[in-house]
Amino acid sequence: MRTILVATALGLAATHKAVSAVVAKASCSVDDASKSDCGFIGIDQGTCESKGCCWAETSTDGTPWCFFGDSTPTSSSGYTLSADYKLSNSGLKGTLMATGDDIANYLQTLDLSITFESADTARVQITDAANERWTIPESLVPAGDFEPLGADEELQYELSFTNSTTELFTFALVRKADGAVLFDSAEAFRFEDQYIELSTALPPTNHLFGVGEYSRSTGLPLVPGSSTTLWARDMAAANFDTNLYGSHPFYVSLSAEGKAHGAFLRNSNGMDVVYGANADSLTFKVIGGVVDLFVFAGTTPAMVAAQYQSVVGKPAMMPYWSLGFHQCKYGYQTVGEVEEVWQNYTAAKIPLDTVWMDIDYMEAWKDWTLDPANFPTDEVTSFVEAIHDNGQHFVVIVDPGILAVDDSWDMDYAPFTDGLEMDLFVKDGFNREPYMTQVWPGPTVMPDWFHPNTSAYWTDSIATFHETLKFDGLWTDMNEVSNFCNDNGLGQVCVNPDPANCPTGSLDTQTICCLECTTVDEADAHDFPTVYQINNDAKWDSHAALGHKTLPMSAIHTDGERDILEYDVHNLFGMMEARLTAEALAEVRGARPFVVSRSSFPSHGSHAAHWTGDNAATWDDLKVSSVTIMNMALYGIPMVGSDICGFIDDTTEELCARWIEVGAFHPFSRNHNTLGAMPQELYRWDSVAEAARAALSLRYQLLPVMYTSFYRAQRAAELVVRPLWLNYPSEAETHAIDDQFMLDDAVLVSPALAEGQTSVRAYFPAGPNGGTKWYSLFDHSVVEAGAGWLELDTPLTSTNVHVASGSILPMHDTTTAMTVPEARAANYALLVAAGAAGSSAQGDLFIDDGEQVELTASTYVTYAYTQTESEATLVATVAEDGYPAAAESEVGSVVILGVPASFRISQAVVTVGDDQRSVEFNSTPLSDGSLEVSIDLNVATNAAFNLQLS
Repeated sequence: MRTILVATALGLAATHKAVSAVVAKASCSVDDASKSDCGFIGIDQGTCESKGCCWAETSTDGTPWCFFGDSTPTSSSGYTLSADYKLSNSGLKGTLMATGDDIANYLQTLDLSITFESADTARVQITDAANERWTIPESLVPAGDFEPLGADEELQYELSFTNSTTELFTFALVRKADGAVLFDSAEAFRFEDQYIELSTALPPTNHLFGVGEYSRSTGLPLVPGSSTTLWARDMAAANFDTNLYGSHPFYVSLSAEGKAHGAFLRNSNGMDVVYGANADSLTFKVIGGVVDLFVFAGTTPAMVAAQYQSVVGKPAMMPYWSLGFHQCKYGYQTVGEVEEVWQNYTAAKIPLDTVWMDIDYMEAWKDWTLDPANFPTDEVTSFVEAIHDNGQHFVVIVDPGILAVDDSWDMDYAPFTDGLEMDLFVKDGFNREPYMTQVWPGPTVMPDWFHPNTSAYWTDSIATFHETLKFDGLWTDMNEVSNFCNDNGLGQVCVNPDPANCPTGSLDTQTICCLECTTVDEADAHDFPTVYQINNDAKWDSHAALGHKTLPMSAIHTDGERDILEYDVHNLFGMMEARLTAEALAEVRGARPFVVSRSSFPSHGSHAAHWTGDNAATWDDLKVSSVTIMNMALYGIPMVGSDICGFIDDTTEELCARWIEVGAFHPFSRNHNTLGAMPQELYRWDSVAEAARAALSLRYQLLPVMYTSFYRAQRAAELVVRPLWLNYPSEAETHAIDDQFMLDDAVLVSPALAEGQTSVRAYFPAGPNGGTKWYSLFDHSVVEAGAGWLELDTPLTSTNVHVASGSILPMHDTTTAMTVPEARAANYALLVAAGAAGSSAQGDLFIDDGEQVELTASTYVTYAYTQTESEATLVATVAEDGYPAAAESEVGSVVILGVPASFRISQAVVTVGDDQRSVEFNSTPLSDGSLEVSIDLNVATNAAFNLQLS
């Protein structure tokens, strides 16, 4: 039996017959390519089939012997709900008891809690009733700050569950408005100490998005029959379809009608997430922790994204300057070479705001040092002063690995000795000595980001180095964590056997492990789990050891009160480093921090930015860059970009031109490539320089749009970069599009992504009423409403960026700004994209100093435009006016696109307070026969006004 709690009644409803917990046997007629693993390491045929799965031995590499059939499998083992459960207006609490023939390794008694957190979010928690298990502390990763449900608040979902003590427990959450299944654990689940298996049924006609971080060759939607491994590791993003730097167990399910729901498994342990071959199920296969599942009712994808962020936290505001263009390269040999690059950008008239330095600047690749020969302190500080004098900024890399100084070296290195004194390095699980890894400096130890002393230690390290070098941001790399040793995952303890030759001091051999690593306990259940092995190194289906080229799983962290295993918190390392780095940088600089981190986990966006990692200079990598960035946006990390022109290998002139035409419209825009690859600064080729000037000029004009979008992301969990389906979910055509993307809800980017491509087939959504027109932001040419798919001429040095009618874009009124300060010094211009007569348009503008940590001094203005056949009105409303400098800038002009040709404008009058005056205007025809009207406004940016055209 299933009991249903009817949300609208906010009380107990009658018990009624529902779907049985045990369903029909699955058909096993599944081809090898479509088989999804249903088993675990060492499973036998009997156990496999007792789970309701299919068994077929095969010699084909990578094909599971135990696999899901083509419908939901049965199970004879699972849990029953004890009769003393408590059902209330706030949810369900009870005890689950293991039952069945295959339960010897099951945790026998579980605590169950299903909580109605809000009208649109439910939380399912299941854990061991007898022993404490690793659960992510809410102080590290939020779990939402929900208010109790109000007496008159109506839930959007209802809960049903099996209340029989003889039937296996299942539960379902269903959206009340349309009966859509949000989560249905129709298959009884498995809960062992090192293996949790939880499945949900899915509507097979829906598209599924999220679950990463992967470079997905197949595009944005997940492919039925695929498995996604979530285990952070140092694997170049150029390797597609395998686990990379971050772990995000969150998905969005989108119906053809545009209705959406989603779920988030708040668990930091490694897992495989298996999408059923027939798109009708999703299974989490987790190697530890607890079930802490949030289910989101939607009903639009934008609402699901916002509901997710209400749990993990909204994104942090980025400094305004960080929205400018960035230049970096691994392999700049001297500070003079970096300075020459900086000067060449100016000479080429290509905008540049931030100069970066990779590990080249360090002395022997040690954190918090400068190479005295090639990056001497006086020359670097002089260069940084010049950058700052020009209104530009400077970012340096820092890795987590701290050189482990041997006593024989006679070396004074405070980051190591201070860390030892504060006892804050990650320890091995056997001798409880700092665990030795190897990264760029050679033998290293890793700060334990959970340790209560680490925050002060890291802040002091940053502050001390900042006294020498006035960097503005920090780039945290290698934080999965990466390790050049422990290649086989067997190194439970490592030592430096030959300090005289380890490190070698030569970059050619520095990445070759010179440590001696040994296995102390080959039966350790965390280093060598036997129940289930996630598919680490998934591209090669190798099921590599969890400790492969990282810390061993037996390594010990501490929060000051208890030991914490690396096995449980491996996926948190990068996010924790980014968080502490952002907090320290804000304290040291007294300004909004800018931190870019490679590894990430849910809540990362509340602290830092991200880049897509070590991609390659290929057309496939270019295409996948936007896919990754859109996925990261769904995960609540908006400030993301790729290495423009490609990191690995030599780029080409055409590829680099096309890449900047895409990367100029990603939130984080940086050119970067590797040691030994040819230089690829944007001025190296005439065509690339021309493409860069055009694309970056438009980017700098659009900075107010982007910055305001970040403000709404921080305040209301809106997305900055969006898949088309997020803005137009009811247009099923958008659901498979991932070679176009949008900025906010207004700007559509349709780039060329293939070699030799000179035109782009782009989709233009019709909008909710079928009346959305689109205007090119380059020449204001018109794409008429309902156009759908169009072929756009796109020569090498151009791209396609359009604005949707119904939008008002506040823009910097300059086409020549070389830096963000130059752009901010210009007046604002309002671009109104109007639709047909009788339509309206809206926009907004957020202004502050661009660096304040708390948003206490800011100005926020909204704009609303309406038009008929004979008059038009633009109204500015000042919702907040706390930034004094807003009065010193002006909205200098207004450009209205799409004014009906029948509208014969005779005058334009602006009213500001008691002052009313006529302003000059002129009209020119657009390609569809409507008018472009340009108006000289010259009103203070923080002034409310009414502009009347008649």
